[in-house]
Amino acid sequence: MKKYKIGIVCYPGMELESIKSACVDNHVDYVEIDFMSPSWKDSCTDDIDGYLVRPPCSYQEHKNIFDERVFFLNKHLKRPIYPSFSELYIYENKRNMHLFLEGYDIQHPKTKVFMDKENALKSIKNSEFPMVSKSNIGAGGSSIQIIRNEKQYKKLIFRVFGKFHPELALGWAPFRKTKGIPLPRFGRAQKHYLIMQEYLDIKWEWRMIRIGNSYMGHQKLLGTNGLASGSELVGWEEPPEELLWLLHNTTEKMGMRCMALDVFETRDGQYYVNEMQAIIGAYRPYQMKIDGVPGKFNLKNGQFLFEEGQHCKNSCWNPRVEDFINLLEGGMIRHD
Repeated sequence: MKKYKIGIVCYPGMELESIKSACVDNHVDYVEIDFMSPSWKDSCTDDIDGYLVRPPCSYQEHKNIFDERVFFLNKHLKRPIYPSFSELYIYENKRNMHLFLEGYDIQHPKTKVFMDKENALKSIKNSEFPMVSKSNIGAGGSSIQIIRNEKQYKKLIFRVFGKFHPELALGWAPFRKTKGIPLPRFGRAQKHYLIMQEYLDIKWEWRMIRIGNSYMGHQKLLGTNGLASGSELVGWEEPPEELLWLLHNTTEKMGMRCMALDVFETRDGQYYVNEMQAIIGAYRPYQMKIDGVPGKFNLKNGQFLFEEGQHCKNSCWNPRVEDFINLLEGGMIRHD
């Protein structure tokens, strides 16, 4: 097999060392690409076979620039990337993710995206509280608010869109405690749009992961705030086959092979896709256990077959690098 050379595009402070280790484990040469540099294109030399991309999940402006540069690299320079552009474009982009879920008719919590104050205010009379408000970007539940009444909703609308004029919008910023003092994170302020989602009575959330032909899943249990996002409480139950097929069919519909679905299971036994992420905070070398044994499912001849092992080393970059090399080896160039 050819010795491949991969360009690593990783936002500072993310998972660079994990990606490098995954390349070493898969016997792949690599070179780092500084996407933060204005001269980043100079590093994208012709001897690079493809690019592994780890975008930011903090500042909206940086995520937008990453998307723009990845789009140019993949669509115009015709360089293979992993995950694919569609997979990365959904990542930490809840407005865009909602379009995909709605457009492909995937069951998800009812969601509305507003671009102006007038339509948001008109929606109040038909709103059922509590409701969930989300920022477009923000991991681990940091961008979620539970809106419990009309007064709270109006206050949020005026902050996001401005009470008198959009130019006077202060925006809504999450808070983070520093030495016990809550400080606003103005760099992550939400302005000029509003994402509102119905509140569902859930038992827990399932994280369902597909990387190539590997399928995994585990429960995300509710924290003391009633949210699964950011709770870091895991239930190692075998995912129902219905959820494995939901993961497979959803990703197949969308032409994706590197994706995690966060799926609500409600108390009446329904499944709703809450979020889609190509990159997840995987700090364990496995993402599924059955009867205490770590492993994954492989889909063969219409059946999900269990394979024991720790298949998610280096924050799930090992299976991503392996799948990317298989795609390159098979001539399946990722220009989608």
